[in-house]
Amino acid sequence: MKLLRLIGIALALIGASPPAHRHRASAGGLKFVDLTPDFDRIWTETKDLPDDKRVGIFEAKFAKVLPGFYSAERTKDYQTPEQHRAQVLRGLKQYPERRAGIQRVSRQFQSLIAPAKRQFESVFGPMRGYPPIYLVDSFREFDGGTRDLPEGNRLLFGADMIDELYNGKPIKPFVEHELFHLMHHRTFPECDPVWCNLWEEGLATYVASTLNPGASDQALGLTMPSPLRPAVEAHKHEAICAVRERLESKDPKAYAPLFMGGGKPVSRDLPQRFGYYVGLLVVSDIGRTRTLKQLAALTPDQAHRLVEESLEHMATCPPATAA
Repeated sequence: MKLLRLIGIALALIGASPPAHRHRASAGGLKFVDLTPDFDRIWTETKDLPDDKRVGIFEAKFAKVLPGFYSAERTKDYQTPEQHRAQVLRGLKQYPERRAGIQRVSRQFQSLIAPAKRQFESVFGPMRGYPPIYLVDSFREFDGGTRDLPEGNRLLFGADMIDELYNGKPIKPFVEHELFHLMHHRTFPECDPVWCNLWEEGLATYVASTLNPGASDQALGLTMPSPLRPAVEAHKHEAICAVRERLESKDPKAYAPLFMGGGKPVSRDLPQRFGYYVGLLVVSDIGRTRTLKQLAALTPDQAHRLVEESLEHMATCPPATAA
């Protein structure tokens, strides 16, 4: 989920022409800004540069469009500058084969997200006063997600991964998942412990599943990098106890295998990102006696206590050790 390398003063001074155009759409207060045409323009401007200069100049030019997105600073918690630079260069070189799909998503994006926005607002009310939502080329980082940028926390959709994962498939559940995160961040402050991520991701997945009865695990994001439900159900005690052991940890190494698809796997039986499904189990349990709005309104202290209680009911685990 992040990409760019800190560039030197000389590169920071490289000028970039104003964006050729931005597709802007506003409905019900939400404004969607399509940055894929800007990406295409800057890619074209830098495609003939040598590799050792291309990444830095591309980053400097795009920083004029969306500061900090393609930045090593954004990925420093899990990537070295060298890894970041290699990822950006790889993404630039792979762009020609992904270009047609990204442009298709660009053309169709408004019609793809309109049903999700309409239903979401019918439950939670109009989404007004939010910052822009961006459509970008994520270099295969995400289909959607919030990211901390210099201008603040922003919701972004990855046109490349939307094309790869959802071409011809339902997109509404995942869009509603991300809209919920955007709304929830207004009242539920950012926090680092694993329990907090379990609650936030489990709740967003639960909202998407509730608003879309019968949605497949693929539509709910529960099949990446492999099917999560059957693996956790087959090893539920291990999964629950692994989460409980890490519940208070703020270490990215504890968080990564549960939610990011990275880091050292918890075990060979539990796939990366299995925390999403455990989170769904927890929120489904808590949600048996609460509406979606009531769940969304829980304070961090209330959610923390309920998460602990729910996990305790699910499995008897050995005493936790420091994660």
